[in-house]
Amino acid sequence: MIHYQDRWAVVTGASSGLGRGLAAGLADRGMSLVLTGRNEARLEETAHQIRRAAPSVKIETVAADLSSRSGVSALLDRVGDRPVEVLVNNAGFGSYGPFAEANPDRETNELAVDVGAVVALARAFLPGMLARGSGGILNVASTIAFQPAPYQAVYGANKAFVLSFSQALWAEARAAGVAVTALCPGPTRTGFVDALGADAGHTAIYRRPADPGPVIKAGLDALDKGRAVVIPGMRNKVIATGGRFLPHEWLTRVSGRLLRPASTAPRPPIEVHNQILAPAAAERVWDLLTDVEGWPSWYRACRWVRVEPAGSFRWKAHPIALRSTVVASDRPGSFTFIADARGLHAEHAFTLRPAPDGLGTVVLSHETQTGPLPRLGRVVLAPRLHATTQAWLADLARAVIPGPVAREREAVGDAHPR
Repeated sequence: MIHYQDRWAVVTGASSGLGRGLAAGLADRGMSLVLTGRNEARLEETAHQIRRAAPSVKIETVAADLSSRSGVSALLDRVGDRPVEVLVNNAGFGSYGPFAEANPDRETNELAVDVGAVVALARAFLPGMLARGSGGILNVASTIAFQPAPYQAVYGANKAFVLSFSQALWAEARAAGVAVTALCPGPTRTGFVDALGADAGHTAIYRRPADPGPVIKAGLDALDKGRAVVIPGMRNKVIATGGRFLPHEWLTRVSGRLLRPASTAPRPPIEVHNQILAPAAAERVWDLLTDVEGWPSWYRACRWVRVEPAGSFRWKAHPIALRSTVVASDRPGSFTFIADARGLHAEHAFTLRPAPDGLGTVVLSHETQTGPLPRLGRVVLAPRLHATTQAWLADLARAVIPGPVAREREAVGDAHPR
């Protein structure tokens, strides 16, 4: 349980944004405030605004940089031995861009503020709350805490720490009547994006930040109720929790796509390599492969082929129809065609080489796909494309065997399924 009236709260990062709003919300509940931030002028502006709205509360300010031990010590010295009923760990900042190109000093300071100060202040004030059997800690994390964050690797990891740390303290402190809550907002209009020092505003994640008002209310309400985690907004809840149902590698790739800088070069095409040994001479394999009208007779995924003039043909490889053109044909060494469908352009090249032991032909397949469909679905399409192409090559390897031998091998395969 939290006693607000005439009690003290410490709010870090109170000079603007969520910190300023959370401090004002606590003042509305009758709390006196110790406010800290790096910018003294903006910190005093926060204090002035709150005094006008809640003239009866006491407000003290401490200009301090919590990335240093001296800054944390300055805040703790100002608080002294007065009992702190509520701690709001809001101070923090992020960085943006490839980790290998980041400023190491900035990343070190980011870690100190986002993680070090959170731990130090919780350690300083939680014992008193436990002893009194009342109080609360509100740690500001982020929806970025729920998945790895390419291009914000350190910031994402910091917020994941804050989330995990808060949940652990919640479990330890709740029996004593002390609340610990992790507030996990999505991108919010607080000046955070501008402070990143990079052009992050054009990314899919930061393009449309939310209003801070509902975030502030959600955080304070959740602290009142003793909730361990609060994620304001349905969209943010879906983003944060939806990743539980995806393979971790997929989730990380999606996150990287949403955070990728606008200036980054376009993603490379889907590129798939396959190989198989066909038990026949290269001429036999090449003749079968390049006879596109005969594909439906042996290629299981091919439903129909319609040959058109100038080396073009239309065909359906379940479930899509494609328009293709042969761009290279060199018997018996290579065969290349392009294929187009809505949202997709592919180039598929086959190279044929005699097997090292002379007992067949090695067929190499190299396919690239570009366009909106591969860009949006590459995580799913790439492994599926590899599997379907390998099945195509397996069909080809069976088809090149003369009829009676092929039927005999198929019978053996049916008797001994893999």
